Amino acid sequence: MTLPRIPAQYLQVDFLNALFEAMPDLYFLLTLDGVIEDFRGRQLDQLFVPPEAFLGHHVADVLPEELAAQFVQALAEAGHSNEVISFEYQLTVRGAKAWFEARITALHDHQQAVCVVRNFTELHEARQQLESMAHYDALTGLANRALLDKLLEQSVRSARRNNQRMGVMFIDLDRFKDVNDTLGHAAGDRLLKLASERLQGTLRESDTLARVGGDEFVVVLDDLESIDSASGVARKLMDDLCAPFDLAGTEVVISCSIGISIFPDDAESASHLLSYADTAMYRAKQQGRNDWRFYTADMTRAAVEHLALVEALRTALDENSLTQLYQPQYDCNTGLPVGVEALARWARPGGNNLGPRRFITLAEQAGLARRLDRWSLQAACKQLRSWLEEAHDPGRVSVNLSIHSLTDDTLPEAMEAVLREYAIPPHHLQVEIKELALLSERPAAKDCLQALISLGIDIAVDDFGSGYAALEYLRALPVTTLKIDAAFMHGVPADEEQTIIANTVIAMGRALGMSVVAKGIESAEQADFIRHQHGVQGQGYYFSRPLNPEQVGALLD
Repeated sequence: MTLPRIPAQYLQVDFLNALFEAMPDLYFLLTLDGVIEDFRGRQLDQLFVPPEAFLGHHVADVLPEELAAQFVQALAEAGHSNEVISFEYQLTVRGAKAWFEARITALHDHQQAVCVVRNFTELHEARQQLESMAHYDALTGLANRALLDKLLEQSVRSARRNNQRMGVMFIDLDRFKDVNDTLGHAAGDRLLKLASERLQGTLRESDTLARVGGDEFVVVLDDLESIDSASGVARKLMDDLCAPFDLAGTEVVISCSIGISIFPDDAESASHLLSYADTAMYRAKQQGRNDWRFYTADMTRAAVEHLALVEALRTALDENSLTQLYQPQYDCNTGLPVGVEALARWARPGGNNLGPRRFITLAEQAGLARRLDRWSLQAACKQLRSWLEEAHDPGRVSVNLSIHSLTDDTLPEAMEAVLREYAIPPHHLQVEIKELALLSERPAAKDCLQALISLGIDIAVDDFGSGYAALEYLRALPVTTLKIDAAFMHGVPADEEQTIIANTVIAMGRALGMSVVAKGIESAEQADFIRHQHGVQGQGYYFSRPLNPEQVGALLD
């Protein structure tokens, strides 16, 4: 049996109806002057009004005035061309804002046009999200570096055009890393959000606040009345940030360092203003933190010198061109050396040497402290092996390690590897630490020190009684040796009050069951005072200056 053939025109109609049903678009047939004649589409919930309210009506009678004018203009353009005319518009449908794209093509023979409308709200929102990600900080919602660069350029152009002053402030939260390390990154993120809200609340609406790094913010101050106005803003920002923050029940107090550059006094380009404010901020940090500094030209010279020194130090580490001296420690009763402290030195070409404090501080600032520590450890163990092979027993070799190394969980494994490489008995090695307050609050540091003790390595606290080295932290850490700060020996024994203090500090070390080393022994009287303490070791220029390895070998002969 042969089925009757279906006329092609009916197939085309069915195909078109199926297509209209399947597609997510709305299809309108309009006259070129704007009357809606027909409609197809299943997405009725996307219509501004139901079909019966617009069929046979002009778009001006149905749509908001501005949007209707867009449609009329697009229909006119389509009627005079063979191109598809498209535009995007926003419309509130069923109480929600939605975004649509309209594409109009003319049927010239019939003086009509087909308009295809597609809802692209999700795509629009995705675009906005990408735009936000590209220009705004995800954590704080502030402008990011990319947007800051654009806004700063605009501010500079405006200030130049209107012959006005404007300022750039670079803000860094002091010791923010300590909050991250002690309370965790979630608390650190919370602190950044709260700090940004305080900063924003202090500034004028016309000012720009951006987050450009972990704990770094930039403020653009438009239309400054005077340079003193910037000082006033800096003072207010610092005062607001100094108030305590509540981080999940833990009260945290922070401060900030601020650098300020001024247009056109310091620079006339956005990039230089930002760079100079950054330079001034670092000067504020170097001079004690919790303060602000205006940029001066000498800061740039100092910054250039600083960068050159950092690069030279990095090269020295790469090329293993640092040296290490060793200062003996003595048993004051026998007068014999019982150990040495390894002291890194940097002899620069041309004799322009940096003092140890300066170049060690430089390593800290440049993020090279950990590399310097590893170099010092390696050099000390290598030298110790050499002495032992020459039948010279220096006793215990002390190596200074920074907090950066002591919060590195790979340190115990590295120490064990170095001991094994040079066949060093662990009791010959001692690690000296300083930042007790910071270390005691960091579980990773305590675990690291405990692991070193498990290897048989002695732990000494250097410069006890000064800075962060305070009695309350000794119980929290596995410390075995106390090195008393040289300041306690000034005036001993002639100064009665100073002598009482020195006796008290030594007694505290003994009461805690620790070995005690007194630093800064520079006179026979001081050495005699230590000798009468029985069992306290001494270190200082009275006994010996720092020596090179050959001199230590000769001393041990």
